[in-house]
Amino acid sequence: MDGLLPGGNMNAVERSGDTVLRNAGAWTPTVHRYLNYIALAGIDWAPIPMGIEGDRERLSFIEGDVPLYPFPRWVWEDSVLEEAAQHLKELHNASIGFALDDAIWQSNAKVPAEVICHNDFSPHNLAFTKGELVGAIDFDMCSPGPRLWDIAYLATRVVPLTASTPEGAPGMDDARRRVDLLLRAYGSDATWDDVLRVAIIRLLDLADISIKKAVELQKPHLRDEAADYERDAQFLRGLRRAN
Repeated sequence: MDGLLPGGNMNAVERSGDTVLRNAGAWTPTVHRYLNYIALAGIDWAPIPMGIEGDRERLSFIEGDVPLYPFPRWVWEDSVLEEAAQHLKELHNASIGFALDDAIWQSNAKVPAEVICHNDFSPHNLAFTKGELVGAIDFDMCSPGPRLWDIAYLATRVVPLTASTPEGAPGMDDARRRVDLLLRAYGSDATWDDVLRVAIIRLLDLADISIKKAVELQKPHLRDEAADYERDAQFLRGLRRAN
């Protein structure tokens, strides 16, 4: 069905047949080159670039159900966490060798630039069919960075690592087990403390981006989201000190 799609917190997304139209920017040619690159590397569950039309980009539409907040209960199943971690590793591995010459990114690059990070890899940007992960969307914020940058953010959303537990989600008493499960599914040798450390920095970075976008896009609600990210970061600081 054509028309505006739900979500799109920082970008208006419109479906047109089997394609979607999104606002483009100076970074869009780089993102399209990256999406074509990972397709050559075997990623068949990400959007395919179909061109830039004025100030809009056209991408293939990813079929599937994209969960919106508040997440349905099935999102909190261990299997979803494991699938997300495995797909994230597949995505990271596919980006190795991508040429950074003349690249322009919407998000700042981070060190070490091990891979191209999605920068918002979370259930709200994943497509599912009958609870099985079948695709990922919203690559416009991707940029070079360390694997743990994406891993830690995914943990904040899907473990979850938040000051208040969303309805139906596992509580913090299960957080360490679920972080360990995520790390094993990804194949990372990072630790619980590594995840907390980077998650804190990642949340504060996201708060800063949200504040800037609130002004740039004239979306005042992003300031409220920034406050939530800052609160979560403060909570994780306390959790890290306690451990």
